[in-house]
Amino acid sequence: MFGTEDEILDAISTRESDLSALRQQMEEDFDLFSLLAYEPKDASGKKRKGYEAYTSSAPRNFFDKVQDALNRAALTIQIQLPEGASQKDTRAASGGELFLFGALAEIDRRLTRRGEPPLRDGLGFLMCLRGWVSLRALVYTNKKKETIFDVMPWDPLHLTWEVGPDGLLWAAYKRRATKAQIYAEYGLTIEGKDGEVIDFWDADKNAVIVERQFAKKPTEHHIGHPPVFIGAVGSMPTILRQEYDSTLEYRGASVWSASRSLYEPFNKYVSSLMDVQRRAVAGSLKVKSAGGARDIEGDPYASFTVIKLDSTAGEDIEALELPRAPPETAAILGLIGTDIQQSTLPFPLAYGGTQQAMSGRALSLLSEGTRSVYTPRTGLMAQAYTWLLEELLSQFTVKGIQEKEFRGMRPKGDKREFFTFKASPKTINPNWFVSVTVEPRMPRDEAEEIAMALAATQVRGPGDIPLMSKQTARENILQIRDPDAEEDKALAEKGKALPPILAANIAAALKRRGEDELAEQVMMLLGKQPQPAGPPPLPPQLIEAIVGALMASGQRELATALVAALGGKVAPETETGMMPPGGAPPAGPGMMPPGGGGGGPGVTMMPPGEIGV
Repeated sequence: MFGTEDEILDAISTRESDLSALRQQMEEDFDLFSLLAYEPKDASGKKRKGYEAYTSSAPRNFFDKVQDALNRAALTIQIQLPEGASQKDTRAASGGELFLFGALAEIDRRLTRRGEPPLRDGLGFLMCLRGWVSLRALVYTNKKKETIFDVMPWDPLHLTWEVGPDGLLWAAYKRRATKAQIYAEYGLTIEGKDGEVIDFWDADKNAVIVERQFAKKPTEHHIGHPPVFIGAVGSMPTILRQEYDSTLEYRGASVWSASRSLYEPFNKYVSSLMDVQRRAVAGSLKVKSAGGARDIEGDPYASFTVIKLDSTAGEDIEALELPRAPPETAAILGLIGTDIQQSTLPFPLAYGGTQQAMSGRALSLLSEGTRSVYTPRTGLMAQAYTWLLEELLSQFTVKGIQEKEFRGMRPKGDKREFFTFKASPKTINPNWFVSVTVEPRMPRDEAEEIAMALAATQVRGPGDIPLMSKQTARENILQIRDPDAEEDKALAEKGKALPPILAANIAAALKRRGEDELAEQVMMLLGKQPQPAGPPPLPPQLIEAIVGALMASGQRELATALVAALGGKVAPETETGMMPPGGAPPAGPGMMPPGGGGGGPGVTMMPPGEIGV
């Protein structure tokens, strides 16, 4: 689309004129964030010297409150599959989620090395400050054959773009870089201490212009679209004024979109009250004397002072009457304060709540009143992450060339746990449907939620079915982020509680404590102990699920011990195959082992009558 420096620069310059009002508004909002000091002015707009100046901290307090809630909001990432998806597809999708968590962890570490905040914090800051958010996402292989995930938030103030019928046509980002930075990144030496760098992307090519010259000529990027996301806070679509003038400055809503014009008059009236207070402290005196020659030395208000006056000379002294703030001042400040609260977050609910004891449900209902502030931003955060994660999936399958190990922290209930995972472009499906939700953390009554989940999944009699599956209860009532992983964890715990595994773990613990003789006695008792008559044996399908859960959670030794105790063994060449005694191949899907026991894919079980649990 663009082949020369002049063509790119002309396109940027033409589009910048449409963004001037939006950028001016962003600059004014930054003054609120930085708490630019209020300066008293007269009616003509000139600065008034010698007057008090008050600058409210409310804009920054409100900003910090919203950004903190946005940073702490529960971010859930899931790869959605159709109902009835096979176990193979479910396991693959779980691996895909680990790939995404690992990629995000690598992106955060890369940003940290640059001295930038983590991705989510940076995006949240831009949403609150600018009312817009943008980021550039790249996956590529460096000279060391390492796959790099390079994602950078862009400040919308310095972004120029144009949208077509099918999405973004092109995007250009301007920044200042030092002479050393430009040489390190592009191998280009410039005059002066720093220079302007323009990173330009269209649907086919990427170019970099430094000081109006190509540092990187237009080069095919093979992505198929500009790898840039641009979004605005709020739900306002693109509309025009009657004269077809742009309204972009109204689309993106910073946290002060409704209150930005209230702080200056608030500062003005409070400063006026401070002027009155200062004059009262000064305590001016009015002195009468013949010819106006009488003068009072020093500060008579500093301590008790006797001032002698000549009554024959008509001398007199009295305190000068102080100017008072008109009673309307309080009414004006009250109206402004009410509007500020309605335009931001109510006090004291949003700043610690009331002192009255309330249940989690009651607090949640009260907190609903603050969602109008959080929802536009959490919604945009979810959109940005959805775009980013799907972009990482598609670019990795194209740009990745070998298997890569990912490390990071994944959500586990209200906590996080460390994981390692290997993925290659062949194991990643670029067409996975990624679902991202970002929800502010509201007070929860977990005891009530657990009771609801138990009631919904209860079987009330023979032939009855529960109102809700455990999977749905975990997702909707208990709000567990990864219900499949939670089910695996429950099955793994059930496997550990089986008598053969429990006895083996007890013996291993005794050995670790140096009590080898007692450990051998436990194992001997396990071998001699007759199988109990009840409870009834576990179904082979449940045993297969337990073994699979143990394998999926990395507990291969426990899975091997369980299968061995049941008369089989784990095939050494696979992660899920189970071998029967004698080394025969594992039973395939739909095959029944000798004796009539039910076995799933790759598992051979003993007949149910020979397994006592």
